[in-house]
Amino acid sequence: MEKIKSEQTKLSKKKVKFKFINPNSVEYPKELMLRWEVLRKPLGMSPGSEINSKKEEEESLHLIALDGKEVVGCVLFHPEKEKEGKLFQMAVSEEYRGRGFGRKLIIALEKELKSRHFDAIYLQVREEVLKFYIKMGYAPDEAIEMKLGIPHRTVRKKLLSQKFNLDYFYSK
Repeated sequence: MEKIKSEQTKLSKKKVKFKFINPNSVEYPKELMLRWEVLRKPLGMSPGSEINSKKEEEESLHLIALDGKEVVGCVLFHPEKEKEGKLFQMAVSEEYRGRGFGRKLIIALEKELKSRHFDAIYLQVREEVLKFYIKMGYAPDEAIEMKLGIPHRTVRKKLLSQKFNLDYFYSK
């Protein structure tokens, strides 16, 4: 019991950093491995299945969470229209789950998207994580789609800039 408590204490003192990377970054292979281990391996899929297309990988924003040199979380965003795009491949290492890293990844990504003048984001989520995204302000569609043999729902969020919000409040 003492050893488990000691390991939890060690984990909670680690300083995790967030970083945007691209497919040429040194961390990219580690990001791919995390995506495969968390999202595809449990489905019996082989390494490489986490990549939809090379073009999409190159066009997407890749945000990772780093603990030292270890990639412990990631999320990607692909622009699909001038001011809108899709969030995908959100993954957090098992030992880091339930500690707010997923939430922090989403917040950091949304902040970057606002600075790039994106105003809407959507993603397709598995039912078991739907509540997480609802808490993050995403609204679910009614339709359920099968993807990779698993039910998914599309969730959407409007990204409002701070300037817009302040102008709204000061105009009253």
